[in-house]
Amino acid sequence: MIENSESEESGSENELNEINEKSKLDPVRAENLKNGFTFGQAPKKDPVQEAYKKNLKQIYILLSRCVAYPFTTKQASDRGYRYMNINETVLTKMKERFRDYLDSPDNISSKDAVFIEAVKWFFSVFLMSDRAIEMTKSGGYTTKDFQHVFKKKIYQLVCQLPDDQETSRMELLSDWITEYDQIVSQSSEEHDRRVTNTEGQLNKNQLYTLFQKILEVTSYEHKLLFNAMQLNNNDEQTAAVRRELENRSERVNSGESPPYTFIHHDMAAQYREEERKAVRSLQEKHTNPMKDMNQTQFDGNEKAGKSLPCKHDFVLDFNIEVEVMEVKGLAGIKGVQPERKAFCAMEIEGQTNKVLCTNYVSQKNPVWTNKAEFQTKQPLPTVKVCLRIESNNPLYLEGRPIGEILFKMKPETLSDKPKWDDIEAKVEVGQGGVPLPNSTFGLQLKTCVKMDKPENMKLGGLLYIRGTSHWQKWKQRYIVLVKVGQIVFCLCSYKEKQATPNEMLTLEGYTVNYYSPEHQDCEEDAKFQFRLLKEGEEVTCGAKDSHTQQLWVNALYRATGQTTRPEKSDHLRGNDVNDIRKAGLDMLISKRPCDLAQDFLYRTLQHLTLEYRIKKESTACRGWLSTGQEFALQEYAERYGIRYLTVHLSYLKELVNYAEEGYVIDPNKFRDLFKNCCNYIQGKNSDDGVWTVTKEEFLEFYEVRTQLKSLLMQQITHFRNSFPFGRPDNALKTTIKLLEQVLTHKIELKVDLPDLLGYEEEEMTSLECRKQTMKCLEQGAYINYLQISQPYNRVAKCLDDMMELADACIEFLQETLEHYGEALNVYDRMMYEMNEQFWCLYGVDMESVLVKQESGTRAILPLFHKLNAYFYEEQELRYGKFHMHLHKVFAPHIVSYLEKEEATLREELDDALERETWLNENCTEDFSCCAVQDIVGLVKNNQKLVAELRWPDKTFSEHLQSRTQKTTADIFDCYVTKVYDVLRVYPRLQRGVITYNSVLPDEVCVMMNSCITVRLHANELCGNATNSNNSEYSYRTEINEQLSQRINTMFEFVCSQLSQCLVHLLYKLGRYDKDSIISHLYTMMGPKLAIVEPLFSHVRQNNVQIKQEIHPNSTSNLLLCWYNSLLTTIAEWLTERENIDMHHFQLVAISTIFKTLFSEFSSQGLTEEQLRNATYRMIHNRIEYEETMNTLNIDTTRNYAYGYSSDSSAD
Repeated sequence: MIENSESEESGSENELNEINEKSKLDPVRAENLKNGFTFGQAPKKDPVQEAYKKNLKQIYILLSRCVAYPFTTKQASDRGYRYMNINETVLTKMKERFRDYLDSPDNISSKDAVFIEAVKWFFSVFLMSDRAIEMTKSGGYTTKDFQHVFKKKIYQLVCQLPDDQETSRMELLSDWITEYDQIVSQSSEEHDRRVTNTEGQLNKNQLYTLFQKILEVTSYEHKLLFNAMQLNNNDEQTAAVRRELENRSERVNSGESPPYTFIHHDMAAQYREEERKAVRSLQEKHTNPMKDMNQTQFDGNEKAGKSLPCKHDFVLDFNIEVEVMEVKGLAGIKGVQPERKAFCAMEIEGQTNKVLCTNYVSQKNPVWTNKAEFQTKQPLPTVKVCLRIESNNPLYLEGRPIGEILFKMKPETLSDKPKWDDIEAKVEVGQGGVPLPNSTFGLQLKTCVKMDKPENMKLGGLLYIRGTSHWQKWKQRYIVLVKVGQIVFCLCSYKEKQATPNEMLTLEGYTVNYYSPEHQDCEEDAKFQFRLLKEGEEVTCGAKDSHTQQLWVNALYRATGQTTRPEKSDHLRGNDVNDIRKAGLDMLISKRPCDLAQDFLYRTLQHLTLEYRIKKESTACRGWLSTGQEFALQEYAERYGIRYLTVHLSYLKELVNYAEEGYVIDPNKFRDLFKNCCNYIQGKNSDDGVWTVTKEEFLEFYEVRTQLKSLLMQQITHFRNSFPFGRPDNALKTTIKLLEQVLTHKIELKVDLPDLLGYEEEEMTSLECRKQTMKCLEQGAYINYLQISQPYNRVAKCLDDMMELADACIEFLQETLEHYGEALNVYDRMMYEMNEQFWCLYGVDMESVLVKQESGTRAILPLFHKLNAYFYEEQELRYGKFHMHLHKVFAPHIVSYLEKEEATLREELDDALERETWLNENCTEDFSCCAVQDIVGLVKNNQKLVAELRWPDKTFSEHLQSRTQKTTADIFDCYVTKVYDVLRVYPRLQRGVITYNSVLPDEVCVMMNSCITVRLHANELCGNATNSNNSEYSYRTEINEQLSQRINTMFEFVCSQLSQCLVHLLYKLGRYDKDSIISHLYTMMGPKLAIVEPLFSHVRQNNVQIKQEIHPNSTSNLLLCWYNSLLTTIAEWLTERENIDMHHFQLVAISTIFKTLFSEFSSQGLTEEQLRNATYRMIHNRIEYEETMNTLNIDTTRNYAYGYSSDSSAD
């Protein structure tokens, strides 16, 4: 604290001594004295608080001089505006808007599904998250940050869409952003577009107002200081600057020892030289013409930026409603014909273009229910209501006037209750030239008149008023308080029937307070006065009573926007000189700046400015000062010699403290401030390569550096909460790089660091910095995993918990990659190591659950599939540490599961065959039975499972694949074998059962079709595999050959059974053998060729059955097999009679059978190559031989051989 005077110190010491002496006599009284209480007196003020307030006023005095006359710094141009902090109210409205959007079926049906998916994600994942609520509490985030999160999500979705020739991806992205803005606009458009005035360049009055709020200086105190220091007088300010520089130069040249302790003894002399250079630089800047700087920044800003409102910039729109209800005494007027009807005409004087009339009513019952509405811009209009009688006289086309009433309107005094008013007679010339009397014989009119006050008119009434430049004559005027703009108010005086104000005063910069006139002999209607003050301006107003005074003071208090509420107090009655003296400001004004502790004052100013900027302003500043604030602090520091390192070091310390409290601070600001401090200590930009550094600054720098290092490490550890959803943009990346700069920073000074710091400073390399950053991320992975797994931390965890936890972990890492991937890849494989650490923590919980599971259970497979699929998609994590560990853990479970599945397949095969009925109605579309489909489904599931494993170990993967294929081949072979066993004992295929009318049974067809289907699936499911020795072997070839062989055996068996009819026929033909005893007897009976016809019918029926019921893939094979079976039977019969000449009838019958079979099977689609096989050629040659022999040896039975009778029987 600054000690104001020696007398104050001695006074406080005397008070403490008095308290100590009295405490010996009366302890209770002494305690009251210590607390500031005395009996019969008000409590004393806190001396510490009073000293603090004096310091603030002292700072404001110095700062106001900088604002009034800046000569060292030029206010920067506009940086572009910053959006407002998003608050909980706006967040709630956004949630409601997105919820309504998703609940609307029209929006869902009319929009793109991808956009709806993005909206659902934004609502459920982002808006409803706890981090979004924390973003509203910590400040520094705007709706633009929310839009950036949504834009990043839809960009990710758009990149996944296929290329579209009609609509490009960028156009689609733009359309979706526009749609998002339409959803959000109704909830945050007004909030998002409001920008505080402090973001642009500020004029003098705006800077005064800003720092009055920051330093808790009242507007009244500012007016007193403004007039006392003559801040609007450039000559006075120039002289004040000259005096300040002369005092500072005298102190430097006086040879006094510096007020600082430097880190090196040679820096004391260097400090004096730096001070001399600084003073000379300020003197050079001051001697240069600075009018351009002052006028350009402020006066030009005021003229170009915002002009004062004029009389024509606003209008007052009043609505007047006049209701005429009834007339009394109308029937008693002489000279008025009673049959004439009466009506009333209403108008506003001065507005003759609009006259409204009521309905015509009888004079006996003059009652109306009409209302007339008028609009006017006059605050004091006159409404005229005229009573008229209809007339045929051409002089009174609008009716004959009887009388009228004039209402002089005032918005604040008129009542809306109906009342009776006397009608003033209007002198007119009656019929026959006789004038009407002036009296209306008690004629009265009942009316109700209303006048609504517009919204921009805040107050109006009669006041006595007088000012310095306005209303210079003290008299009563009608004054209206008008709201011209958002925060602009004006006092206007109006005359009657006038829409434009006579005079107008803008209230910007004024303060209002109660005022007691020095002379009490003023007008009766002006005894209660109040006063408006501004630099060089004063307006005094007088009201008729205390209530009116209170109304006007309250309205003006709201209009001026002053921070202090006007109060009636006696000390405000004196002049400004007495007010300054009473407020204790004269002593503060007279102090020399060089005698003050400027470092302390500047730190206080900087602390309060940042506190106001970060905590009280609604702008998302993120630690950056506004243009006006930065200009004022920089001008203060340059003018009063604040050390460069003190400015930046205290700024850095303040921002670090706010960041530790949870406020959002831009890492780029940390980087710039830390760089400035390091460059200064290193002596960069200095003539001799070194700047003076005090011991206090050096120690504070290392203290702040340690504090900053801890803060950065904490932010990197908790990066999801410090930078939610990657906002602010590139903040995490900048933080990681800044941590490296802080850790690797090295000071090269000729000083003993351990002696100054009290400890040995460790230097870190870039590699050690990377390890430190990695430790922070590993700790962050541990914290994040604990937070994610918190809902699943049960005593008895199950696989479902691990599945849900795996989904949560995958979602977390995908979000981390999306929002923080670029930042976490600053160092090579840094994100990979963090993810591996994260999954190792998950692996501990996973193994604890898998140990409790039964070996070979299928329940663990979904968990493995989910994790393995994720690691395969992530290129960086594929075949990483945890990925390989995952396979090592699950390998025994997979092998055990496959063993169980193999046993289950064999059991299912046996059960399916036992249940199978072989009915055609139970067959599927591929002509197979249901058992085949069940078995094939199980086999496919097992092979699909192995394929989806995508095992990283190639040898083990090939082993699993070959194992499942071999198991499949064994199952298929077993199935076909067992079906063949069933087929062989099928009753309807046994010998003695087959007749000429027998057709291949449907059940047999189903059996063969099932085997055929199995063979077809074997081509797909028993593919080629490679063993560990890289030698090719094929399960497909082996099983195909094996199954084909078994199916052919099945075909041969069926065909041999069907060929029993031919065997029976050939047996009958064998009776005609020439060496047979009964051959001659059968020959005498007359053999008939009709005995072969049933065979042909039997062949045709079975061919049709084969075509219809057998799988198309094997129809030709079965037909060919049967054809060969028939030919083989004939060939065997002929071979048995190789040495016996055939009977002519036998020859004819065999030839007919042979040719008919060839024709029948040829019609079924068999080729001649298939039909004319070796057996065919052997039979054909034998028949030709026998025919030749029969031609040479004509037998008597020849005539019988060609005799054909369908009704004769060979038997």
